Amino acid sequence: MPNTHVPAAGEAMPATNLNRRLLLGGLTAAAALAATPMAHAGVNKRQADPLAEAIAKYRAGMVAFAAIPSDDITFENEEAHVMATYGPAHDRLWSNCPPAISLRGVAEAIRFTIESQSICCSSSENTLEAALAFLEREHGL
Repeated sequence: MPNTHVPAAGEAMPATNLNRRLLLGGLTAAAALAATPMAHAGVNKRQADPLAEAIAKYRAGMVAFAAIPSDDITFENEEAHVMATYGPAHDRLWSNCPPAISLRGVAEAIRFTIESQSICCSSSENTLEAALAFLEREHGL
């Protein structure tokens, strides 16, 4: 298990020089999954799943944002670019997350969580990957 430094109470987080573009650059590969058949496959195909659709809109917005040339994004216009691409979908997932109403929605939620690379515990990530593998194997999701 990796030895990760965790700041003690009151200790500052390490200084970083990150911007949204750098952070989102790592998520571009995840956004590409929106175009794969697996991202749209699953049970209840006739029934729209609001969570799966919200995640798909977010991924499509991420692809659109990543397609904007870096030279076209400035500190002054970055927020406008975000709101024109992935911003509304991100806000929906953040503050008004719709429910999953199908196994497809559940599978997409698990994929989204794993792809975010924000899970702090390896065993939590492993259990999500095991659950997703079951959904993919048993239900073709």
